[in-house]
Amino acid sequence: MPLVADNCITCHSETGVSFSFDNPEETYNLRMAIASAVADERMPPWLAESGHQAYVGDYSLTAEERQLVADWAGAGFPKGEPTASRFASPDVMEFDADLTVSVIPDGSYLPNQERKDDYRCFVFDWPYEEDMYVTGFMATPGNQRVSHHLVNFVVGPEAADILKTLSEEEPGQGHQCFGGALPDSIGSKEVQARLEERFPGGLETLYRNNFWLSHWAPGMYGEEFPADTGILVRPGSVIVVQMHYYSAFAPGEPDVGTEMHFKLAKHVDKPSVNLPLTNNRWLYATRNETMAIPPGESATFETSESFEQVAGFASRALRIPPEQIGALELRSANIHMHSFGASGEASLLHASGQKETLLNIPRWDLDWQRDFLFEDSKIIPKEEFERARLIVECTFENYTEEVVYGGYGSDDEMCFNFSYVSVIRQEESVASTD
Repeated sequence: MPLVADNCITCHSETGVSFSFDNPEETYNLRMAIASAVADERMPPWLAESGHQAYVGDYSLTAEERQLVADWAGAGFPKGEPTASRFASPDVMEFDADLTVSVIPDGSYLPNQERKDDYRCFVFDWPYEEDMYVTGFMATPGNQRVSHHLVNFVVGPEAADILKTLSEEEPGQGHQCFGGALPDSIGSKEVQARLEERFPGGLETLYRNNFWLSHWAPGMYGEEFPADTGILVRPGSVIVVQMHYYSAFAPGEPDVGTEMHFKLAKHVDKPSVNLPLTNNRWLYATRNETMAIPPGESATFETSESFEQVAGFASRALRIPPEQIGALELRSANIHMHSFGASGEASLLHASGQKETLLNIPRWDLDWQRDFLFEDSKIIPKEEFERARLIVECTFENYTEEVVYGGYGSDDEMCFNFSYVSVIRQEESVASTD
């Protein structure tokens, strides 16, 4: 019972994403399935391989705990003395938000039934008239049967009116957005010409002023960002919420009541960014074949970025002059693939040439994704930016008779690592952890 309470109730509850274990007597009826899932290491679904990093909130079972379940099964599943009628509600579901926003302006959205994948973006004005830092985020999807994932983007005040103008030109709610925060229509030469006529330089302004803010995928809950850190949102910005709907699981079902919840602060010691690491060319592989997985075969893809590039991204997003960035603090990893994903690894190549595994997922599971926050963050000082690199590697297994390409659809593939990176200003810079 203590193992179930500590490691299972987060998901298996009336407010979780799977069937409820809230009632111990009903949970006991599932004893054989529980024992089997634990023995096969399918549950709890902690994907990170041990032995590389210590992660905050690690709910994986030790060998001794797995043996306890095996011994219980071997003894015929004896009952103990009842101590309570229900398990306690999981603390992880408690999230005291400063701002709650309804994602869908009209409250309900029916995904495009003519598409297996519908990427729809909804736009709302940031309501504050001073700089604010997002210090925590939680999403509560209204219908998880059709919600594949949610991504928030900040579009800065320089580009807010441009973005809203393009979004409002599209019929229906929001705009179609396979490629991120921006409308897909921006790929049209006609739209680009009209945009440049009304907003000279507007296309470049859009590309340089939209940044990843936060995200949700199945298996993720509310989380507070590391202490004294946060992601800047400036007054006059807009938030673009990209919903990936997969209506094939639930044809005709709308998304109703999806909400986002933000924790906020007026100041943080270490401004931070959510860094998406991928090869953007992979997302257009049907045209360039940079990510093509042959039928019946496996394939591995790798990409990397120097911390010089990471610092440039942080400088633009946080409005911190590059010369003021004395070090970067790498705090998490989060690998993302689709259904053909088999395994993945995020690693840090130190300036010395030493390669350190940040996160290894030997058995990928699309249904369980999360940010793996390091208990001990990695400090990369400025003098190492050029030589140190962040790397992501993904292995895919194509069990179909068709080539699988990189792209935005659920039947396409992706290879991303998302890392939370904090800026340490020049005067606060500390030594490398290498």
